[in-house]
Amino acid sequence: MGGLVVLALVLGVFAASWLRQARGRFQPAMAVSTVRAAASEVPVLVEIPTLTPSLTPSVTPTPTRTPTTTPTPTTTPSPTLTPTPTSTPSPTETPAPSPTPTKVRPTSTPKPQATPTETPRPVPTLAPPTLLDPEDGAPFNGEKAHIKLAWTSGYPLKPDEYYEVVLRYTHRGEPVVLPVQVQQAFWFVDEDLYLQADQETEFMYYWSVRLVRKVVDAEGNETYVTLSPASEERSFYWK
Repeated sequence: MGGLVVLALVLGVFAASWLRQARGRFQPAMAVSTVRAAASEVPVLVEIPTLTPSLTPSVTPTPTRTPTTTPTPTTTPSPTLTPTPTSTPSPTETPAPSPTPTKVRPTSTPKPQATPTETPRPVPTLAPPTLLDPEDGAPFNGEKAHIKLAWTSGYPLKPDEYYEVVLRYTHRGEPVVLPVQVQQAFWFVDEDLYLQADQETEFMYYWSVRLVRKVVDAEGNETYVTLSPASEERSFYWK
């Protein structure tokens, strides 16, 4: 066994030397004799076969190591941790606010206030006028009809006193009161009042007379103060 090892070592040395020299020149006969001379000095343990020199040296190519593909490590997914459900805290019951006691203030009973009494106007002391014409219910026709309202009174008028004729009628369903102040004891009805009374009332007008006094205030506004009650009321038709 030891001889085989020695022989392998010797052959390896000579083979390496030979391969280096073979690149420059190649002498098969010399290589064979060299090998045999070396073998004669070694104790014969195995039989060396006769080498037939080859004209063309065959170089055994050194095998190229094929790089082994390093396997890509596969990432093993970590196990997903299932979250442990946390217990939801029960809502804390908020105590209802206790009502703040409200101080009740004593309410004062309002004292009844005296209702201002209206200063009574002086009661008329003069006798009302007496109506003369036309008779009650007298009919008149046409716009140009002359309607003269006449009366009489035993009271002589002063410069600021008047007879006030109050004419009233219904126009489009609404009552109309028209006062007219004159200083003579008659008044002609204005033509503009023709057909102003509603047809539903058969164009009826009502009139009466009373005594009044004109009063002018500091701002120049005129008002009339009643001096007597109103006379009787008569009517007439104006179609």
